[in-house]
Amino acid sequence: ARVKGYALQLNKLVGCRNYSRVDFLMDSNHNIFVLEINTLPGLTNTSLFPKAASKIGMSYKNIINKIVDLST
Repeated sequence: ARVKGYALQLNKLVGCRNYSRVDFLMDSNHNIFVLEINTLPGLTNTSLFPKAASKIGMSYKNIINKIVDLST
């Protein structure tokens, strides 16, 4: 939940809209570090973005439709 909150805050801070992927690192003491904000993450079936979305029940088709809907 903490990392999700950080990702949302960072996206808002830099003005990302519709979709992006924020990569984090965590050290052995559970300190969280931002690695990068990927404003155009891969969208192939094997890319990390669709794999992450599938973990919350979004199919590849749903992801594409959502991005198009948000962009119009």
